[in-house]
Amino acid sequence: MKKIIAVSFLFYSFLLWYGVSFLSFSIVDVRSIDHFPVLNYILNFSFFLFGKNDFALRVPEIIVGFCSVLLFYKLTEFYLKKEKDRFFATIIFMLIPGMIISSIIVNKSVYLIFLTLLFVYLYKTNKIYSYILLALCVFLDSGFISLFFALIFYAIYKKDNVLLLLSLLFLAINANYFNYDIGGKPKGHFLDLFGTYFLIFSPFVFIYFLFSIYKGFFDKKRDIVFFIAFFTFIISILLSFRQRIKIDDYAPFTLVYVIYMVKYFLSSYRVRLPQFRGTYKTVFIVLITTLTFFDIALFLNRYTPARKLSSSYYFIKPLASELKNKNIDFINSKNKRLLRALNFYGLKKGNKYMIIYEKRENKVSIFHKKRKIMQINVSKLNTL
Repeated sequence: MKKIIAVSFLFYSFLLWYGVSFLSFSIVDVRSIDHFPVLNYILNFSFFLFGKNDFALRVPEIIVGFCSVLLFYKLTEFYLKKEKDRFFATIIFMLIPGMIISSIIVNKSVYLIFLTLLFVYLYKTNKIYSYILLALCVFLDSGFISLFFALIFYAIYKKDNVLLLLSLLFLAINANYFNYDIGGKPKGHFLDLFGTYFLIFSPFVFIYFLFSIYKGFFDKKRDIVFFIAFFTFIISILLSFRQRIKIDDYAPFTLVYVIYMVKYFLSSYRVRLPQFRGTYKTVFIVLITTLTFFDIALFLNRYTPARKLSSSYYFIKPLASELKNKNIDFINSKNKRLLRALNFYGLKKGNKYMIIYEKRENKVSIFHKKRKIMQINVSKLNTL
């Protein structure tokens, strides 16, 4: 345990340094707060403790991510006997791109991951506490509806009448409280969804995730972790044929399945004689290598073709500095989220200057009395 604490602490210290040094409070962060209002209370408490700055902005997600890794490690004790296997599984979980991303940006995913891990751990150690946690989650976010849905099938499978009754009740309350709606004409966002899962797991790890899900379907010893991951994943796939879904409502519940992925891989590897393990060694090298390169790309994406997808995380802070250097302290914009992001860095709302962000062209235009006085290519704004 001490070893995983030390490694996790160093890794999350690096993530905190990276987030504070290079990331900006972005339009996407503002959107996340709007969709998950609890973040407002968490951030305000952090601002109260540390002041309104980038450190206070990033530290809550870092702490929850760190705690999630430790909780995941504790959960592996129910599935993996050897200490080195549990350590290996936890490192893989920590390096999953989706886990890294959710730990350094302002979003609800890392909280859903933590609560899912906590629920599973409590369910295995103290079911009463796990039911209390589920009850609290009912009013926390609409994303938990997929968890309740998965638990219904698990309860039927295990003939757990108490869990079945509670899951049905919580699902109904959650759907009604958040006015959950499944609508829209069939548009086929299936490929977009798969592409997002590729980003969350990394391509080859996601392929192995699919293989492990398939293998788990025929595993007679499958438990609650399989049901949570399988059904939330299937629900997201089915809904994607009809509408564009919010991936952070589903993906957090699938990450816990890393336990099964490692378990299946190690069992398949060790059941074979040493001379027949070559293929598995190759698969392992490919998976770890691609996962590592994918993680490195996350931190270097400012210089990759993916920069337009993530530019919002980089240009707000330097843009605010650029405007202040030109004595522009009061601005207005039709993009209210952009305005709130810039306000975080000290730019106040005023009618003297109007700012327009053209996302497709990655440009910001500043107008004074309806006359354009400046245009900034935000892709050239650099915090490194």
